[in-house]
Amino acid sequence: MKKRVVILALALMLACTAGLSAFGIGLQADGNAGASFTTGVSLTVKFDSVPFVLAANWYLGDNVQNVGLTGDYWLFNKPITRVGDGSLNWFLGLGLFANMRFENNFDLDAGLRVPFGLNMLLADNVFEPYVQIAPSFSVNVVPSLSVGNVFFPISAGFRIWFR
Repeated sequence: MKKRVVILALALMLACTAGLSAFGIGLQADGNAGASFTTGVSLTVKFDSVPFVLAANWYLGDNVQNVGLTGDYWLFNKPITRVGDGSLNWFLGLGLFANMRFENNFDLDAGLRVPFGLNMLLADNVFEPYVQIAPSFSVNVVPSLSVGNVFFPISAGFRIWFR
């Protein structure tokens, strides 16, 4: 009997906590204006209760596959002007990334990024289109530790919000 009460209490706490935080899931098209221009796609997740944006990236190139993860903390997301029932906003953040490249050899790059861009919420705060650029500095970790590159990933995408 005690196990059922504990399990029921934990399930109720989890259900109440999940209802407190909205989140958005979406897709974005990526371009990397580094040494050579590559294109890719990302799956993004943004949380309403904390200003974090997470993304899993997949870039395609000439016989190169590059997968990566980014995590950004938005310092602010401020309105520029009213648009219908919502507003056009601009945001600025600080983030980290890690990219794995599978070419002839395995490479692992990691580094810092500074994403900034425009976003807005439409359709009763359910649909969020956005564009961003994230100047980035990398360090090559594998196969040897060395200074990497400065590059400028650009993205355009959308998120669907669940509230």
